[in-house]
Amino acid sequence: MPPYLPDYEPPNHRRTALAVGLAPLIVLLVFTGIAIGWLAVDAGLAVLLACTLWVAHEMHGFQRDVDAYNADYVQRHLQWRRSDTIAELIASPATGEPARVFASRFLEADRVLLPDGRLP
Repeated sequence: MPPYLPDYEPPNHRRTALAVGLAPLIVLLVFTGIAIGWLAVDAGLAVLLACTLWVAHEMHGFQRDVDAYNADYVQRHLQWRRSDTIAELIASPATGEPARVFASRFLEADRVLLPDGRLP
């Protein structure tokens, strides 16, 4: 095993950020179109539903990818090490901040990988 922790680089969140940022603007424009009379109410509700599904799909996919990355990181770099060895690696100046935070959360949770966002 390498005597260092590799960089912690979870999947990119650009697509999810685009969906979360753009969907409310689209809904606002569509409902403005309804208020002005350019669009039917049915079309506005369809766009609202489509934007809701788009955001939910992107967020679910991103969370699934992050959880899979975290599980792989633990299996490859943390699972087989002793807790004191991980603590030494966390204290090492060669360990990047994201890897340090992730490994610290892993140790604080009694070496159990929690889904992202869950507290021990």
